[in-house]
Formats: sequence, structure tokens, C-alpha cells
Amino acid sequence: MTDWQIAVLNAIHRLCQRHGSTTFTRQELISEELTTIIEETDSAGATPAQTLSRVLQELRDIGMIEFVDNRGTYRLR
Repeated sequence: MTDWQIAVLNAIHRLCQRHGSTTFTRQELISEELTTIIEETDSAGATPAQTLSRVLQELRDIGMIEFVDNRGTYRLR
């Protein structure tokens, strides 16, 4: 896994624990965890939200998360 994948997966775990649910949205990750993800990855990129979207897709492709609906809700597997 890449540093970004690990950081995003850690952020998903924190978010789910905080909300007491295995489901989450991209927007929740952005608003509650993106700053921490950027700090953890030491990222200076111009579009971290886009990188987050790409990493979510990668995590979905390897089966760590899944889409729940078309409104951007995911579930941690």
C-alpha cells in the first residue's frame, strides 16, 4: 500500500469509530480528516481532494471499501 492509501484507510477507521458506523461519505472524509491525511503523508500537492478520490477508488478496487449507493456513500469492509 502507498502512504496515501494507509493514511486514508487510517482516516476511514477514525471517522467510522467517531461516528459509530461502518459507512461514510467522501465529503465527511474531506471535512473531518483531509487535513490530517495531508499531514500524515507530508503532501504538498495542489489537489489533495482529488488525490483522496483516486485513493478511495484504489481502496474500492482492492476490496477494502465498497460503494453503498450512488450518493457517494461507502462502507468499510
